[in-house]
Amino acid sequence: MKRTYTDQEMMRILKQELTIPDKVDQGMQDAYRKLGIERKGRISFIRKHRVWKVMTAAAVVAVGSSVVVFAANKFLSANLVKENDAVTYDLTVDRDQEAHEITVAPTYLPAGYELYGTSTPTGGKWHNEETGGAITIVAWNAAELDKQVRMGNTDDLTHGLKEENLKEEIEINGMKAALFLSDSYYTDSDKTTKNAMLFNEEEGYLVEIFDMDNTLPIEETVKIAEGLDIQVLDSTVPYATDEEIETLLAEQKADQESALKEWNPDLLADNNFFSTGEELKIPFGPDENGVKPDDIRYTVESIEIKDALPVSEYPTENYYDFEGEMADWINEDGTLKPHERYKYSFDEEGKEVGEPTVETVNSKFVVAHMKVKNNNTVNEFGNDVTVCPYIHYLDVSEDGFSKSYAADWRYSPANEGYQLQTDGFPVYFDKVYHTDGIDRVKDFHFVPLEPGDELEYTLVYVVDEDQLDRAFFQFYSEYNGWEAPEGGNDYVYVKVQQEG
Repeated sequence: MKRTYTDQEMMRILKQELTIPDKVDQGMQDAYRKLGIERKGRISFIRKHRVWKVMTAAAVVAVGSSVVVFAANKFLSANLVKENDAVTYDLTVDRDQEAHEITVAPTYLPAGYELYGTSTPTGGKWHNEETGGAITIVAWNAAELDKQVRMGNTDDLTHGLKEENLKEEIEINGMKAALFLSDSYYTDSDKTTKNAMLFNEEEGYLVEIFDMDNTLPIEETVKIAEGLDIQVLDSTVPYATDEEIETLLAEQKADQESALKEWNPDLLADNNFFSTGEELKIPFGPDENGVKPDDIRYTVESIEIKDALPVSEYPTENYYDFEGEMADWINEDGTLKPHERYKYSFDEEGKEVGEPTVETVNSKFVVAHMKVKNNNTVNEFGNDVTVCPYIHYLDVSEDGFSKSYAADWRYSPANEGYQLQTDGFPVYFDKVYHTDGIDRVKDFHFVPLEPGDELEYTLVYVVDEDQLDRAFFQFYSEYNGWEAPEGGNDYVYVKVQQEG
């Protein structure tokens, strides 16, 4: 990825690292949380698909009081249901039986796959450097599955897949298995994602295998599944209590209500917007423990919107990745080639409406001439300072600007190799401090600044030309644990526009 993150920014990074289709995004994030894997790679805002569930009190009572008659020795009932072209699992767990911890490890992987990061007893991720393929294996014990059932989240297990994505239902080593093959996400690629789900109804667990980019034939995925070493341990896992489920449901409902508010937000106040030439100050006060955020101050000195960038003024070595990221999207005259994007529509509650449409659009270079100052007397959180705001899009109405989730999710790249706008960060920085190897990749937008030091520099972003009117530089966003003081501004924006 282009940058590292302070502790204050970790909440945002956890939501958006892997470049994966939206149909498996939620499931993959659940899998990685279970595995505890630190994911690396360029951040992507391809899709952050969310489905908001509203559980009524009656539904909760019904789930908690349902009576199910199990077959002899049957711990888990997992039935694949096909309805309205969608597929989901009807799951029931016999809580009269103790849930046991399980471990899973592959005994067979195709040639070229090496462990990526660290594995855990319940799975891991393996990557093929030559093909770009990635295999993830993750296990769910009965207590974890029961929690999903009682919270009404079992639809998430199939990640929004359709009946047409179901390729095969078979039995593997006595387990019910279903093999899914998702559609290609990109308009110019045939790469898809394979997902194998293996339910052991007698022992009460689920093991999932993800083949990202579908680099393996189905036969190889089956072979991986057949070779899994799955152990049911003597140690047990407690089921969530009714009180714990009620608390989780209340938190889920509160999150939903908060999110719905973001779909229909109030207009941003005037004190959220600043002009070029103004020094921008940290808008937040101390956190609940009295700790203050770093006092880093920015000034957007001027903004230019350009059709092309001459190499004589903007050397290729100052790009994050000119050959791998930029070159394929630049014409001989230096202008940007058109690219394709998806456009999504949402209702007032944030539910996606209809199928996304594909649009072909042109883009512009946005050049920001900046200054940053370390205004600390002591660097509480180290001397690495991020030099870049990120491009954020606001909804525009006759009454002004507002911030909503829809503004972020309305568009996503439709070309596989297009990464110029996927994370909102600049593609060019003329004062790169970390110039070599992994440090450059990891810390491209960071520089060390001691208290009192200043730095003047230039950043370049790419923005679709029809989105320039709602594009803003956003500063000091989403500091975890810090809130603006009463009457203060929660957001700091500078409009992307060329003066004169």
